[in-house]
Amino acid sequence: MQDAIAQEDWWAVVDYADLISYNFPTTPFAKEAGFTMGEAYYKLGQFEYSNDCFTAYLNQSTSPKHFEEAIHYKFMIAEQFGSGAKKRLFGSHKMPAWLPAQEDALKIYDEVISALPHSEIAAQALLNKAKLQVYFEDYKPGIETLDFLIRRFPKHDLAAESFLEKNRIYLIQCKAQNLDPDLLDLAEVNTRKFQQAFPREPRVMEAEKIISELKEIFAQNLFETGCFFEKTKKIPASVIYYTKVIAKYPNTEAALAAREKLESLQAAGHL
Repeated sequence: MQDAIAQEDWWAVVDYADLISYNFPTTPFAKEAGFTMGEAYYKLGQFEYSNDCFTAYLNQSTSPKHFEEAIHYKFMIAEQFGSGAKKRLFGSHKMPAWLPAQEDALKIYDEVISALPHSEIAAQALLNKAKLQVYFEDYKPGIETLDFLIRRFPKHDLAAESFLEKNRIYLIQCKAQNLDPDLLDLAEVNTRKFQQAFPREPRVMEAEKIISELKEIFAQNLFETGCFFEKTKKIPASVIYYTKVIAKYPNTEAALAAREKLESLQAAGHL
């Protein structure tokens, strides 16, 4: 088996590790064969089998020799699945890899976070887990995961990234769902906390740009409502909405357009 590892003949490594486990189950070599097999499957791109091997290896003992290495491999498998690597049909390495595996990635990230709760990869696992939750449109759980990361790693660079990611999620929600004014309020509160926690962090400017984009969306919605009332000859109602745009979102492009609309209505004698 060692010769096969040196030659990077990973299928041979799998075969030898399997033989050792089957024929010499009580030896120390058999206990480590599961880790070796998981490593070999990872090298072969057989990530589902690799994860199963590492799980079995970690479960066979209370203090496995390669505990942290196995967890790191699991993290890398989650990264592969989260990035789009597929599972094989019917769990067979002979079948094509067509099945999405993002949900498997979520489960593995949870294992990593639980096994090494204060490690660097736990912080990364939390961030990537949140991004996958957003991919599945689980926005609230995604925000909760980011908040957990910020609490556990308050001074970590990924905590700063989490503050910014939260604003990105609020923007995604605003674009994907009905306009909710609470999203803008939440983004503003989040940005203030971001600035307090990381006063010299340049990414605060990115968070502020997202707030500006949110304001533009809300302002444009009010402006379009005003235009609708103007087209239907309900001028007083249109004036209310144009005025509201200017009052609530004065620095937006929609506010500039609303001012022009009011000036036009005034010139036409409607005001």
